[in-house]
Amino acid sequence: MKKIIAALLIGILCVISLCSCGIDEVPATLEDSMEIPENGIISESVFQALKDENKVIVFKGKSNEIEYEWTVFGKDIEEPKDTNLAIEILEDKVDSLSFKLSSEEDLNFGATLAIHSVNLWTAENAQLFFADQTDKEAVANVSITGEKSSVLNMAVQKKGTYKVLPLKQQSETKKDETSNSTDAKTGNATDESGRALSDGTQTGQDSYLTDPVPEGKPLPVEPTEKEKETSVEKPQTEAPPVAHYCTISIECSTILNNLDWLEPSKLDCVPGDGYILYPVTVEFYDGESVFDVLQRTCNYYGIHMEASWTPMYNSAYVEGIGNLYEFDCGSGSGWMYRVNWWYPNYGCSRYQLADGDYIEWRYTCDLGADVGGGYAVGN
Repeated sequence: MKKIIAALLIGILCVISLCSCGIDEVPATLEDSMEIPENGIISESVFQALKDENKVIVFKGKSNEIEYEWTVFGKDIEEPKDTNLAIEILEDKVDSLSFKLSSEEDLNFGATLAIHSVNLWTAENAQLFFADQTDKEAVANVSITGEKSSVLNMAVQKKGTYKVLPLKQQSETKKDETSNSTDAKTGNATDESGRALSDGTQTGQDSYLTDPVPEGKPLPVEPTEKEKETSVEKPQTEAPPVAHYCTISIECSTILNNLDWLEPSKLDCVPGDGYILYPVTVEFYDGESVFDVLQRTCNYYGIHMEASWTPMYNSAYVEGIGNLYEFDCGSGSGWMYRVNWWYPNYGCSRYQLADGDYIEWRYTCDLGADVGGGYAVGN
């Protein structure tokens, strides 16, 4: 009898031992999205499985009735460990948001945090600061997406308390100023760089199916005309071209809000923080277009870019950047460009640049509505 009892006890102890040891050995089952638990801790086993399977997961949470999401790519995880992904929303106002990471350690992987504000921001670009350092350099750029309310997308890795504030729009200053000059061909007022500006009187489309350009915005320049002008032989004594400067960025943050629409084969093309190219200042020369700068910048930084010529619109059409193409993330997806917070209604090779222009290439998943464009994809 004693032998039987001893055997049973040994068996029970073995079962208990196997169960307790097997907790960490059982691989985590990964879903496309997971709810962040009340204590905020995502276990090491989940991150290990995410790394091993090279997947992407959206971790969803809520603070003060405001939803937020972390998008984490397995390829960005180096050392899996238990991680607190909870955040506390401290303030949510129009054009101002504050939050605090619950983690007492820096995250050991890159991730994008998307906070679903209950407000619709009037600002179209923002920056992330440490809450007590808003007078210093921004920690990261913030991409604003969404239609009825704004989704703030940002890369966050360090512990602390943060504040999101609008990026001052250049269009509020010199970009809306006009000079007293007029364009010789159109008779329209020109800006300080000599670009002809719309007077708002145009009705109907032009010969390239362009809808009326809003008053005060640059009128399109035809590439064919520019090529003819530059093809004329110039004197050898002519001074070298004068360099001007503009800023350009390329981002696809809205894909991170719509991963279920993304073609699975394109997952590796999406950066973990949504930025293919952070804002950089580059040179351009008189008469060059947005397309000229995009082409040269992508070539310099080794970024894939593919475009085609569309005779109907007399402009280049950007089909893909960073191997992300039209329709890769839904039927309304593709690339759009914005200059000084305005989405031109004509092709990028018809937009003549001026000193200080701020160019953004943004990927939309909803015909522009999710990035503040609100019209059919086209560039």
